[in-house]
Amino acid sequence: MNQEVFDRVRAVVAAIFEVEVAEVDAETCAANMKAWDSLAHLMIITAVERSFGVKLPRLESYTVKNVGELTALVERLTSAAS
Repeated sequence: MNQEVFDRVRAVVAAIFEVEVAEVDAETCAANMKAWDSLAHLMIITAVERSFGVKLPRLESYTVKNVGELTALVERLTSAAS
């Protein structure tokens, strides 16, 4: 996992949930973050797209289960664009 990409995704997730970045790790998901509901998920996806200047594929972005999977998706798209 690319640490720079992971750190940026973590920062986005932390900002959405108004928590410290240290509270967000690769396993952070709806099951362990009470406020992570469908609306929060869409907010995360939109914020990540803006932060990285990419458009995440809808099906894949809707099915990511945690911050680690979201980071992997972003990495794949940003490396393909390079």
